[in-house]
Amino acid sequence: MKVKDVMNKEVKTILPDTPLFKANQTFQKYNLSYLFVVNEQKEVEGIITYTDLFRLILPSYQKVMEEGLLWLSPEVIESQAHDLMNKPVKDFMKKKIISVHPDEMVFKAGSVMVANSIKQIPVIENKKLIGVISFHDILWELLMSNK
Repeated sequence: MKVKDVMNKEVKTILPDTPLFKANQTFQKYNLSYLFVVNEQKEVEGIITYTDLFRLILPSYQKVMEEGLLWLSPEVIESQAHDLMNKPVKDFMKKKIISVHPDEMVFKAGSVMVANSIKQIPVIENKKLIGVISFHDILWELLMSNK
């Protein structure tokens, strides 16, 4: 079975200059955990995840230990969040993108995801994003084909 037979063709994307608050609104509106960042030609430039936003806003353990109780104040965390929300996604997105071609075998896509500890992978053809395949898509297809 090929990736193109299982992939989801409806992929929500954002542009690199989109402010983080708009990315957050898109996450919430569509109940997403990731967004691919594409240019005007629909070429993937990066990915941003809901976890990335969470980590941007909340301090790391190391930062709390270095800067002390200051970070334990809700006002400081809210101020940090406010300062970040108007910055563009391109400043925080992961730029190293692993992708698959629609004619690749589904199990190869799955093994690439496992090897790279990722939950979804963009499907790219002629440098353009045409879909996404996830662990859920692969598992669903396996379960349904074995009925």
